[in-house]
Amino acid sequence: MTILEFLTLVPEEVANTEIIGGKRAQITQELKESIPLVISTLSSFLISITENSGESTLHQKALGCLQSWIQYGVDFQEVYPLVRQSMMLLGNDDLFQSATDVLLEAMQQPSYTRYNTLRNDLLDCFSSDGMKLKLTDCISEEDDETAISLAKLLTGFGETFTDFIASQFASPKISVLLEMIMQLTDFPGHFPADQEVSEVPLNFWYMLQETLFDDGIIPIRQQQAIWNRQCGEEAMIVYRELVSVIKRKAAFPEDSVWRSWPKGKDLEATMFCLKSICEEVPADEDTYIRQFFGPKVLERLPTSEDFRLQNTVLLLTGALAEWLKIHPEFLPPVMNYIVPCLSVQRLSMSAATAFSDICDTCRESLTDALDSLMHANIMQKVVESVADVIQVLPPDRAIAPLMALAGDILQGVGKALTVAKEAPAEAREVILAQLQYLSACCRGIQSPNDDYQSLSARNSNYDNFANGQLAAMYAKVDGFHQFTSAIYDSVQHIAATWRDDEEIMKTLSHYIEAGIRSISPLLTLAFDDLAVLTVTNYQSTGFACWLHTATLIMTVYGGHETNYPRLRDLLGSLTEKTLGFIGTVEGKANCQKALPLIINQTVINRPCLHMKAMEQYPDVIDNYFELLSRVSN
Repeated sequence: MTILEFLTLVPEEVANTEIIGGKRAQITQELKESIPLVISTLSSFLISITENSGESTLHQKALGCLQSWIQYGVDFQEVYPLVRQSMMLLGNDDLFQSATDVLLEAMQQPSYTRYNTLRNDLLDCFSSDGMKLKLTDCISEEDDETAISLAKLLTGFGETFTDFIASQFASPKISVLLEMIMQLTDFPGHFPADQEVSEVPLNFWYMLQETLFDDGIIPIRQQQAIWNRQCGEEAMIVYRELVSVIKRKAAFPEDSVWRSWPKGKDLEATMFCLKSICEEVPADEDTYIRQFFGPKVLERLPTSEDFRLQNTVLLLTGALAEWLKIHPEFLPPVMNYIVPCLSVQRLSMSAATAFSDICDTCRESLTDALDSLMHANIMQKVVESVADVIQVLPPDRAIAPLMALAGDILQGVGKALTVAKEAPAEAREVILAQLQYLSACCRGIQSPNDDYQSLSARNSNYDNFANGQLAAMYAKVDGFHQFTSAIYDSVQHIAATWRDDEEIMKTLSHYIEAGIRSISPLLTLAFDDLAVLTVTNYQSTGFACWLHTATLIMTVYGGHETNYPRLRDLLGSLTEKTLGFIGTVEGKANCQKALPLIINQTVINRPCLHMKAMEQYPDVIDNYFELLSRVSN
């Protein structure tokens, strides 16, 4: 399991990690040279399945590892024997899902789908008697989980090889495959309530009919080649059956089921259909959508009975955000409909999604409505959405609503801190929530195009923030010093009360980082206070989150020479603490002599690192070396 865990992570990390300089080419070459060893190792695990059928967890992990290497892009010829074996494992109930994931990954690789061998073997596998039996069983047992996996597998093949299916429509194996997909489309249930399985193949049927028209297979013409005419005739039969299936799925159910459904089924279906085509509605459409948002529809919709209908309306409203951006006169009634739903538990998620979509898209048009938005129910998504609107304001207009938004959150922090001794568990949950709200506030006011990724990515706004010019400008605003003092006191109090609670410390450090990225002096601690807080908390607990925060501090403030002494001290303190608990200066028999580590002309004894310590503190090791890497850049 350890070997498989390591082999699974390697390609994922290499693909996603930012590797310095020419190291990426070197590491990529090492991986390429190691692929035969990886394939051999996975083969030994997978071949043992028939011999050790009880070790399903091990074999699932082996298939997961194979999926990871396919995603990385191993050459088809090298990995295909294992892909073939995955096809055979579809008959193993314990490994069916893992084998399905492998095959779906293989079909998503453009370099693999060029090989007819893969296509033909998959078709043989999917149209086999064993797969037909599995489909029959899952339909008779109404096994949704297996049916969804089968639907994704078969329609994944169909969407990958649509041209081939269209050209071979009349062949027996294609007929079997299409019949299986048709049965999944007709899975027991009705579209308004039981569409999880049935909706999976719908996109495939759409793509296939487009291809049939594009390739001239339908409509049928007398001058067509005989084979193409046969394919066209078969296609007409299949699609006539598909229409019957969809009509049956969309029809009223039997009375016992029908009575359990809400009365607004017809209206909900209409709204759902409209939502489904929102992407195709031109933003300048000026007739029909206007009627929906007008008094004849939106203002007359029920608001207290049918939660399903209301959820659909909310999601439809959010999906039309681009239309609302060009028609801002409809924003007040829309927001008046959405905001009350934020306080209703069964509507809150849909309402928050619509609220977020509209605030993000229409932020410029909503600045005049900030006062009413500020009274919306507090949720992370809502806080971030309101901050989205604040973000477009100039600094002199943004600071007042920002102080009001964050001030409400700070009041919640203060109340929790006052009862922390009497009710520690309740106070802890409130603090976690309020810190998450503060982070959401910071994310909202961060410019969509700004982020501290590297020293070279800095622009003048970052520099003005890091050198204190923005703070000096904000300091002239009434209440600025009192507010930042309240932020500092709250952070200090939280750190002192829950210093040994890793979850709260992670959440606190996440807020601090979000504040730095927002480049708002109002929500960020001063540079010296940041450095002291980071060192104090890391020295006390050794939590890796503070090393992550220190890395961002180095990135943001490292471009100004006046900060060098403080940053050097910060790095020295963090290094001393890190090496103090993951190594020993004396060294063991198998350790090399300790070497000096030179940081900005400061010499620190560097002890050897023990494998045991690296196993116990992998997050500390990883974050510490990420810190060193950022400093070296």
